[in-house]
Amino acid sequence: MCRENKQLVDDYMQALLRRFRGEEQDLGGFLTDDVRWHLPRSAAKFASTSDPVGRRAVLDMLGGDVEKFYRPDTIQFECHSLIAEGDRVHLHFSMRATTSSGREYDNLYQTLFRLADGKIAEAWECLDTAYLFSLFQD
Repeated sequence: MCRENKQLVDDYMQALLRRFRGEEQDLGGFLTDDVRWHLPRSAAKFASTSDPVGRRAVLDMLGGDVEKFYRPDTIQFECHSLIAEGDRVHLHFSMRATTSSGREYDNLYQTLFRLADGKIAEAWECLDTAYLFSLFQD
């Protein structure tokens, strides 16, 4: 089961990257109907809600206007570790990109996924929001 859960998260991340780069992707197929996404409280300033609940709300959060923040063709993910135990998968990765204003972005992320019935049911996302905000301040 752990191998399948890790593969699901890896497949989701590859689809998310393709979506960020402008390709049509069915990210909803990776999510339960009642998925919950927990963002750092400080990230609420960039998201419409601090913790979106439900497939539509999470897809809206993930499907935001990427090019408003980053040059889509420059976005890269690098997986540092992917660990699974039971229904949980922990992903440690870097996201690198050039911002829409031309600045270099390189941030570390930690995301803990809870899976149910072969889909993402819940995620806790952690990143350096102070660094993120410093690049996008007006």
